[in-house]
Amino acid sequence: MKKQSATFLEGEGDNYFLRNKAALDSRATSERGFFEIDWIAQTLVPFKHKISSILEIGSSNGVNLERMCDLLQAKGNGIDPSELAVKEGNLKFASGGRIQLHAGTASSLPFETQSFDLVFFGFCLYLLDRSDLFFSIAEADRVLKNGGFLAITDFDPIHRHKRPYHHKDGVFSFKQDYSELFTASGIYYLLGKISFSHRQLFFDEDGNERVSTTLLFKEIDAY
Repeated sequence: MKKQSATFLEGEGDNYFLRNKAALDSRATSERGFFEIDWIAQTLVPFKHKISSILEIGSSNGVNLERMCDLLQAKGNGIDPSELAVKEGNLKFASGGRIQLHAGTASSLPFETQSFDLVFFGFCLYLLDRSDLFFSIAEADRVLKNGGFLAITDFDPIHRHKRPYHHKDGVFSFKQDYSELFTASGIYYLLGKISFSHRQLFFDEDGNERVSTTLLFKEIDAY
């Protein structure tokens, strides 16, 4: 059976980008704005002087990464399976040299070990093939510096479960609290969390609709 990563690299990533492009383009002027991005940046203001390099996994065309880099005055790299999204973003950011996007997936990051101060999973873990999940967790940990920060935006259901991905046959959405995979190690500490949903910017009583952004600190020496 084909991996979901291959499905997204071979075209579904581009389809995902095209379906969501209008929403991405209107983020700055929409009621939602950059809700979770602004929360991450505001929470990290006391540590701003320690954050000079940011990686977003699932970066699309870099609109969220650009916002985060502006607020934290940092340089950014992004990785996404959509060649269209990466091309559009790199054309936009070409003159500044502060942000660079790459085509690829979370399970194999083309970056050096401990090269980022902040790593952000931008609403993508739910689409990872389960055979790629721990490779992706390990890769994020590998490129994040000790004493750095990890942010995750994803579904946050009451119970872990999977659902058919209605845009593509044979693909599934895997919904769970992904921050637990990091905090269970004892190496990551939960610094903060906000709960909301796609339909409202506050806690949703319907557990199937919940989304959260979690912010974790990677201990310098957990032992």
